[in-house]
Amino acid sequence: MTYRQFSPKPGLSRRAFALLAGSALWGGAAQAQNLPLAMGPGKDGVVTTDIPGVTAAGSPLVFLKGGMTSSEGVVAAPGGGVYFTEPSVSKVYRVDPDDTITVLFDPHHPDDPAGERWRLPALAVDDKGVVYACRRANTQIGIAIVYPADRMKFIATAYNGIPFNAPNDLALGKNGGIYFTDPGSPDQGAQRPHHIYYVKPSGEVIIGTDNLGRPNGLVLSRDEKILYAVDSTSEFVFAFDVLPDGALGNRKEFGRLKGIVRSDKGMTNGIDGMTIDDDGRVYAISMAGIEVFAPNGDNLGVIPVPVKAQNLAFGGRDGHTLYIVGHGNLYRVSTLARKYVGRAK
Repeated sequence: MTYRQFSPKPGLSRRAFALLAGSALWGGAAQAQNLPLAMGPGKDGVVTTDIPGVTAAGSPLVFLKGGMTSSEGVVAAPGGGVYFTEPSVSKVYRVDPDDTITVLFDPHHPDDPAGERWRLPALAVDDKGVVYACRRANTQIGIAIVYPADRMKFIATAYNGIPFNAPNDLALGKNGGIYFTDPGSPDQGAQRPHHIYYVKPSGEVIIGTDNLGRPNGLVLSRDEKILYAVDSTSEFVFAFDVLPDGALGNRKEFGRLKGIVRSDKGMTNGIDGMTIDDDGRVYAISMAGIEVFAPNGDNLGVIPVPVKAQNLAFGGRDGHTLYIVGHGNLYRVSTLARKYVGRAK
């Protein structure tokens, strides 16, 4: 693995590059005792189990980078690589298929003396390489185009005049519409609701659904007729029909998570980012690792992870590499499953 510092192209500032990546929930997942063995500590020796069509038994999880204060927002990048972030210190990285890790942005430079913390908790990339993100920094909160530099702008900051609280994850459709979760805050009541919003291609913002307790990760199906989402208060992955106007309806309990930890303080599911593969399987993070669901909702098995995972994305030159980030670490694992070719994620 090669690690080097990136120098931006002339005319494109490091501040612009700060907006080049995102994450799902930068603040980290809840910790719990007596966690499943699949997410025990350590960087070495973790291998996959046999999940037909997904992973072969014995494939190692390759440790690429650690020691970061956080790691989030992994998504496929042009050229077969992936982007991911270290949100707590505003660093953005690119990982090339040969494991070269490039620092795309670091705010501690003379041309950015304020060192603003961008805190981009989610990222999406369209088929032209335009990067969209949830942005949560200072008073600037919302959904934004963040790259290329000459197109940078916020496209949604409020619904009906009420500012968003903490946009957390997003899913970009082929038509340019964007679904995103805003988990709200438990002490802010109706003024900070827990919604999945939809930004139409026209820029109009509507409520996709308010039928989840604290929505977190989400991903569209291949045909974009279904939106899958997870809820911090539930043991299920949910599926919603995408209606003609972009609203979400007909909520179903799509699949039941195995990685649920119960204690006298309640239930912890550890849910976070999601993805799909080219065969329509759905991948959801839990306290057990990465749970894989068939298109009919059957739980096919768990990909173990050495640390608590927070986000994941397929990448690599042939699409058969799953990249996993969590709590300051980055891993990859070779898979039988292939990246969905129709979108970055």
